[in-house]
Amino acid sequence: MAACVVQAGARPVVAAQLGASRLGRHAFGPATRSAACAPLQASAQRRRQAAGTRARAAALRVCALRNIDWPEALLFDCDGVLVDTEAEGHRVAFNEAFKRKGLAHEWSFEQYGVLLETGGGKERMDRYFSSCADAAPWADVTDPAQRKAFLKELHELKTDIFNQLIETGALPVRPGVKRLINEAIDNGVKVAVCSTSNERAVSNIVKVLLGDRIASHMPVYAGDCVPKKKPAPDIYDLAAKELDVNPARCVVIEDSRIGLAAAKAAGMRCVVTESYYTKGEDFTIADAVFDCIGEAGDERFGLNDLTTPGLLALSG
Repeated sequence: MAACVVQAGARPVVAAQLGASRLGRHAFGPATRSAACAPLQASAQRRRQAAGTRARAAALRVCALRNIDWPEALLFDCDGVLVDTEAEGHRVAFNEAFKRKGLAHEWSFEQYGVLLETGGGKERMDRYFSSCADAAPWADVTDPAQRKAFLKELHELKTDIFNQLIETGALPVRPGVKRLINEAIDNGVKVAVCSTSNERAVSNIVKVLLGDRIASHMPVYAGDCVPKKKPAPDIYDLAAKELDVNPARCVVIEDSRIGLAAAKAAGMRCVVTESYYTKGEDFTIADAVFDCIGEAGDERFGLNDLTTPGLLALSG
């Protein structure tokens, strides 16, 4: 990977192979930074040596996270962030629901990637059915109220199928998700899930795939609990209000352009971990972009890195 310029205040710092050295494990406030310089410089030397041995540079782009304090809350999107659910989860469940309802529709990998530009499953189906309104179901269901009821029923069936996939363990948690959430809980940082997906499906992912300890600390804000879905900021506004935290001290973990837009519109910082369908999207306004969070020993970032980055560890 080419060197990446990381901005800290007015001083640019070049971090070669930034994914290998990460953002800097220590993010100190002004009062402690001077005393920490010597060990951080020694650490930086070791990091630069280790960087040459790492096979993959994981940080795709990093900008300084503009807050000295630790986050008050980490807010996670679900699909594509906690679990890469879209291709082999939601898409498969939608297609099976269509089949059970006798609908001659099947969404391909490529087609579903385009449909993901619309947030929310019912909204996604409505967009698609409206594009082929001369075929069933919209050819037969023309009343707006009946269409709304049909979408609700079909989405409930799809959610049942999706939950069955979750319970079989067919959808593995993305690397580093449990590590980062447990790190936040251990350090008193609030955590929550903010998703446009069905609340029952998201809650099931948290409970079944992340485990009881995380589920007991991690409220879910999902589905139709807000008037407007992403890219509107409503879901993140609600989370900040319910958790009683300052939006400016929230860090959102997202995987998509529309999720990033929602987080920024809510006045929050946002780290993107790209997923199957979102690689290559425009993440210019993100605070950092990675391929994943990463497990211990191969982590891309940790809780310390979600403060103002410890750039002394990078600059020496």
